[in-house]
Amino acid sequence: MIAALLLLFVAQDVPESPENEIVVVGKRLEGISVHVSRGADGKFGCSLSQSSGSASVDGQLCKAAAKCARQGTLSQDAMRGCIEARKPAILEDFSRRIRAGKRG
Repeated sequence: MIAALLLLFVAQDVPESPENEIVVVGKRLEGISVHVSRGADGKFGCSLSQSSGSASVDGQLCKAAAKCARQGTLSQDAMRGCIEARKPAILEDFSRRIRAGKRG
């Protein structure tokens, strides 16, 4: 019992490496679908099929989707292509922040 508690304590104390965190978020990012809607007030709404695990990455995805929509990307295929084209830059930004020690 004590050994199990000690293992739990040690496991909690080991920080995840930045590289592992980047890989995990990158894999999640690949599978995320972004859905955009426009309210009666003209503002864009966004929902994700799942979270990337990073609130800032999720927010950047929604901002990218709104930008695609403002640029006139209306069809589903065009919207998907527009968002997919922006994912590498979003992951690169996340990677820079993680390597600099900034979480989020």
